[in-house]
Amino acid sequence: MGWRRRWSVRPLRRAKLPPGYRRLKKDLARDLHAELDRIVLALRADVARIAKEFNRSEAWVRSQLFGGSKSARFLRAVRKTRLYDAYVHFRAKELNADRPEGEKLKLPEIKETISRERRNYKNRPAEEQARWMAEYEAHKESQARDKRINRKGEQLDAASSLKRASVELETLATRTGVRALLIAVRSDILFTMGPYVFCDDSVEKFLGVALGKTPDQIARAMEMWSIHGPSGLAAAPSNAAELKNEVSSLVQAKLDDIAAQRYPVNTPNIKMNYKSYESAIVARHGVQLRGWDVPMKAPGTLNMDDVRKVYNGLINQNIYWEVVPPPADGEDPGVVTGRKRKTRCDSNVPRGPNIRTTGRAANGSGASTSKHVKKRRKRGNDGTESEEEEEEEDDSDG
Repeated sequence: MGWRRRWSVRPLRRAKLPPGYRRLKKDLARDLHAELDRIVLALRADVARIAKEFNRSEAWVRSQLFGGSKSARFLRAVRKTRLYDAYVHFRAKELNADRPEGEKLKLPEIKETISRERRNYKNRPAEEQARWMAEYEAHKESQARDKRINRKGEQLDAASSLKRASVELETLATRTGVRALLIAVRSDILFTMGPYVFCDDSVEKFLGVALGKTPDQIARAMEMWSIHGPSGLAAAPSNAAELKNEVSSLVQAKLDDIAAQRYPVNTPNIKMNYKSYESAIVARHGVQLRGWDVPMKAPGTLNMDDVRKVYNGLINQNIYWEVVPPPADGEDPGVVTGRKRKTRCDSNVPRGPNIRTTGRAANGSGASTSKHVKKRRKRGNDGTESEEEEEEEDDSDG
């Protein structure tokens, strides 16, 4: 005889609670709601403070706290560093310390080694675990990168502003006949806006005749200057001789500019002196080169590595002239007290040709006579020539 399923089930009866159990449970949780209310009030106050401080709405702050919802159903997740990740980082450095490149253990092999360890990493002393966490946090901080900024809003702003400006210039030209040229370029490499040019045909012809370039070429050159600085427009020399000549020209040109700044009135023509740089340039004129970390020699005598280094520094403005600041006593740095030359012991005695022409004695006093010998050519009767010496006396007073 088969069993028939019973459709009617008798309700289960729970065991009776011990006397006083509910009262005891209520007494233990007496302050629960008070604590919850305190947390809610503090959270509301913090939301209002953050919204006011960062100029946001309270709804936006709550949406960031509660997982994208304006209700309190889901709370924002907080990222924490796991002890396992810190231990994996510690063991990876320990296992791969003495291994050469190409033989270091991979992450799966390191995890397999950790799984076979008898003593679990969770049971290690708290001091060791704190040290792992600190090392891992420092490693993450050193490897952290800034979040890439989306500059789409800036690009839209620039595009709309330039469009309005071009419309205003176009209507101005229609009303008054004023001709204008508008060129706008980006300021850095992360800004992806292309060059913007606004001009009419007459301005374009003017640029072609005056500068030999189209407006687009000028805009591209201006963009390279804005992003890369002077190096964006510098034409690289083709050989070593041109490179050395270019370095000499740049140094002299920048020296002329700083000389005009050093001497606003009656600017002297200062020529670069590499051999006597300290005395002839720095001490005398009060200007000096900054960033020149190669031997102070003429570019033609430097090796090519130093010449390229100086050239790049001059183009990128890492090597530049500056006015020497005045000393503490207030003396003008451009005034140099020249070193006096020593006086010769025979300064009063005629030297060289004077002795032969004047016949003076070694003491340089009194008058003397000197004889000049003249040679004359004499032709004989037989047609031959001979030389004849004739002496003349010349009296001179000392």
